[in-house]
Amino acid sequence: MLNFWILLGAAAWLYALSVLTRAKQPALHFWVGSVGLFALLAFSSRAYFVWFLSSLVTAVTGWWGHLSGYYSVSYIHSLISITNDRGLILLFVDYECSGIIETLAYFSLLWFYPLYNRAAKVKLTLFGGAYIFLANVFRLSLIATILYYAGSGAFFWVHSIFGRLIFCVLVIILY
Repeated sequence: MLNFWILLGAAAWLYALSVLTRAKQPALHFWVGSVGLFALLAFSSRAYFVWFLSSLVTAVTGWWGHLSGYYSVSYIHSLISITNDRGLILLFVDYECSGIIETLAYFSLLWFYPLYNRAAKVKLTLFGGAYIFLANVFRLSLIATILYYAGSGAFFWVHSIFGRLIFCVLVIILY
């Protein structure tokens, strides 16, 4: 049933884009195009791509944990396990922590931005996707390393405040 609504939304979105193109409304075309593409990608990729990206981010984040010994990962379950002398802390890399929202927002804005030609957009898509991915890996590695030393009492501040701030700054640098 969800596929029907995605297809219906895609048809309405494409029709709106064609109307805005014929009406020569580039600003509205950019906004409707970007928001529509983001919504379509978010709804259609949630089932499969989020799991893949979460597993991939967890696996690459595990390299630092393996080298440093601060934490271990289970990429199949998208789980980061931090064991220190005070206990065990588990980080589950889910939809929010996978970086999918930021990646899709970047792609959507880029592909409707009128400045670049198609070849430049492809290059910037590949570069930006890799950059956001590595920024997210850095953020998760930093969070896990700090939690190894600070313990579970610092979880909210390290994950929700510091980690998000670091990630937002890195993504803003990309923009």
